Amino acid sequence: MEPARPFSADTLAERWGCSAESVRQLARQGAIRYFRVGKMYRFPKSAVEEFECQTSGSDASAAASASTGTTRTPVSESGISLTHAPERKRKPRQ
Repeated sequence: MEPARPFSADTLAERWGCSAESVRQLARQGAIRYFRVGKMYRFPKSAVEEFECQTSGSDASAAASASTGTTRTPVSESGISLTHAPERKRKPRQ
């Protein structure tokens, strides 16, 4: 049995529906294992499967908690509260 060929940043970008640069940024941040062949990033199949298993559970919860941006959100565990600023009115020119 042949070993699985590693993925390129372009093929992962197509698989995940994002840009190849986003895939490379994940690699540089250490979110997914990779190796380089010259300047090209390559991702082993096992690393891709691990990453997808780690992130697939958060998709449903993120969709369920999507904010419309019209209400205040409670202070999170990090102590940051996000609110929309009221719209500014321009001063008339004199």
